[in-house]
Amino acid sequence: MHIGHIADSLGYTQGLKPSQWTALRYFARANPSQRTVSAFADFHATTRGAASQMVEVLVTKNLLTRVPVPEDRRVVQLHPTAKALELLEHDPLKEFAGVIAALPGDEQFQLADLLSRVLRGLLVKRQAA
Repeated sequence: MHIGHIADSLGYTQGLKPSQWTALRYFARANPSQRTVSAFADFHATTRGAASQMVEVLVTKNLLTRVPVPEDRRVVQLHPTAKALELLEHDPLKEFAGVIAALPGDEQFQLADLLSRVLRGLLVKRQAA
């Protein structure tokens, strides 16, 4: 809990909240077909409405731009702006990642494996509820 709290508190910077940083990271790294509100909602395990509200805030802050898909007018992709990409160069979680990167390779692998197993277990329990 303490590690999560520290990691979360790092995200209150540059006028953004941790969940907004998560959205920026997602849209900057997702392949174009996954840069939609629905895909982000699924990734972030939230409702479409909550994801849509977060996207609207990021569009208003000029961090995301809406791009209609020519092949399907119903689909709108979201792309990070140059301003967003500049912010991501100073992503507060880079400090967190640096601590993990300083671990020996085998410990990094073990940590990733254990955290993945914990996450999968929690998701299974969440879906069963």
